[in-house]
Amino acid sequence: MLKQAAHWLHCGVARAPAPVPELYLRLVGALSRHVLPRYVSTRLMNSVGEEAIGWPPLKFTSRRVRVGRRTHIQLVPHLGEFDTAALFTKALAYERPTFQWLEDHAAKDYDVVIEIGANVGVFTVFFDALIKQTPAARLQHVVAFEPTLEAYSRLAANLAANDARHVNAFRAAVGKTSGLQSFFEPEGHLTNGSFVREFSSIFSDKITESIVTVVAASELDRYFKTATKALVKIDVEGFEPQLLSAMSSQLETHRPDLLIEVLEGTPEFLEPIAVLQSYDKFIITEKGLQRSDHLYASDVDRDWLLIAKA
Repeated sequence: MLKQAAHWLHCGVARAPAPVPELYLRLVGALSRHVLPRYVSTRLMNSVGEEAIGWPPLKFTSRRVRVGRRTHIQLVPHLGEFDTAALFTKALAYERPTFQWLEDHAAKDYDVVIEIGANVGVFTVFFDALIKQTPAARLQHVVAFEPTLEAYSRLAANLAANDARHVNAFRAAVGKTSGLQSFFEPEGHLTNGSFVREFSSIFSDKITESIVTVVAASELDRYFKTATKALVKIDVEGFEPQLLSAMSSQLETHRPDLLIEVLEGTPEFLEPIAVLQSYDKFIITEKGLQRSDHLYASDVDRDWLLIAKA
């Protein structure tokens, strides 16, 4: 009954004239972040995010949230997206094991992080925060690639909100050769755009096709050559096998470590890539790194660390 009452309240407020919906959500968000227990905040966030409510387009300023164990970033929330959590909580559950591992290792183990598929930039601003926290640490440079207009716009907004000083961000993808290529975005799923149309169609029947800029993997050499050790973070929604194949020459020559997302349907295409046989494979879990002889898609943990063998 309470759930239904909350739904009707949200629907009524959503149809009220501006600025009532925005003020209401700011008030509910502040109450959730500072007063309510976490489980209540989560339920409230889920009820607000129901698609049937029909909120008008709303813009929010950034909120300070914790990722991992101890790192704080500013994140601009958007209703209906994973970053909605910034309105309702002070800590993101999103990708927690991966953030925690990076907190312990990224700043001291790598000279540069190259992020391919940065989306709205949560990891991008996190890496920048690590550098600011430990200015004398090894890590000093972050390079981010994101090809789509909306995601890149949100990435730029998050970079500005965090006064990110150590990031070069490019509105482009990375592939085998430089040029223009079709990109497919499922309606209502900003984080699931892909070069693989079949992958995007998993999330929506309505797919928007756009043309995006692609830079050749060989262009990354300029960053690898200035680094003793690099970390390449890849989140390209089902395009991982094609991208890693395109990067084989760079992986063989420069031996960066890889942080990749392994999804259902990709392990059988990743395993035959010859250069990956020279990497030790670890799935990142709440209990830390778990070594495996082969890549597999997990229902719980999707991120893998591939460490180049000496």
